[in-house]
Amino acid sequence: MQHSRNRDLDGVRGLAILLVVAAHSGLPVRWGGLSGVTLFFVLSGYLITSLLIREWDQWGSISLWRFWGRRALRLLPALVLLLLLVPPLLWATGDARLTGYPVAALASLFYVGNWVRIAGTDLGVLNHLWSLSVEEQFYVVWPAVFIGLMTWLRTRALAVVLAVAALATFYSVWTRGTEARLDISTETNAFALLLGVALAFALAAVRDRGWELPTTSPLVPFLVLVAVSAFPGHGLAVDHPLFRPLGAVYAVIGVWLVYAAVSGHSRLVGSRVMVFFGTISYALYLWHQTFINSLLLGEHSTPRNLLLIATAVLVSWLSWVLVEQPVGRLRTRLRLDRPSARQQAYAVSRGPVTDHPSEPSAASAETSDQPASGAPERP
Repeated sequence: MQHSRNRDLDGVRGLAILLVVAAHSGLPVRWGGLSGVTLFFVLSGYLITSLLIREWDQWGSISLWRFWGRRALRLLPALVLLLLLVPPLLWATGDARLTGYPVAALASLFYVGNWVRIAGTDLGVLNHLWSLSVEEQFYVVWPAVFIGLMTWLRTRALAVVLAVAALATFYSVWTRGTEARLDISTETNAFALLLGVALAFALAAVRDRGWELPTTSPLVPFLVLVAVSAFPGHGLAVDHPLFRPLGAVYAVIGVWLVYAAVSGHSRLVGSRVMVFFGTISYALYLWHQTFINSLLLGEHSTPRNLLLIATAVLVSWLSWVLVEQPVGRLRTRLRLDRPSARQQAYAVSRGPVTDHPSEPSAASAETSDQPASGAPERP
């Protein structure tokens, strides 16, 4: 089984952002925000864990500083650009939320926006960045947990991860609390990330045993996710109790879709259009809702939102070409892709080894750090 960067995984990312954007635009994709962000979480959990497993197998350890350095280099440039350009936007449109913007910007920059919102502080045009906070909190904690898991429970790692993912899913569906905590807290969204983690461990176990799983086209789960995201809603009061159960359903479909994208191929999922949106998905997630939630072009309407989304697509492409790619090339200069001294010593002591089939590339994983959560980041 090949775990390589492929167009279908980029297409999965593209589907996630398109579901979110469609829902926020006012198009009849009622649950697209929830399904898109959940898909982002599943994909992120899978990709990051695949990279960690590959690094551990190859070098016998994880370089945390290099891991976190790669995450920062991938995520911060586009985010900082957004945070610097939003104040002129608010000022130009006479938006009173400019006065509270410093708090919103700091909460977003330090990835605690979801908890600040739960505490009762509105983040204005940055409210949607809550899902980035969930993902970054995962990226801070999970590598250290992964090291402990591989050090002391290596032979039981898959069973442990599956059990924790199942418990987290049960907790997310059945827990009670305020709407804000249920929707955007870390613990109620961790299950989707953990299901992606479980998929990565499962596929690694299959690879290690030399087993071959059947290939499947990602087209079927792709279409299923689109269809179930378009179920009609009945207003927030009626729909809200369905968020957590539906989130679990979308996460399971997301696992199916990611597995299918890894093992098979679809011309639609891997098409140029889907890959394009997957490539700019991080910046597009940042910008599209910022524009929609601003005072640009007056009152909210679907035509107005679609026009602002088109503008966000252009801005996101420019962000990718002029900011994210050039800064990303600093990885080589900063030696973030090179093994640490400890890892090199391990490689020398181990002698020549045959590397495993390539996992998703660092570049592929880096571009998944959005939410979706979309974040959904989200809804």
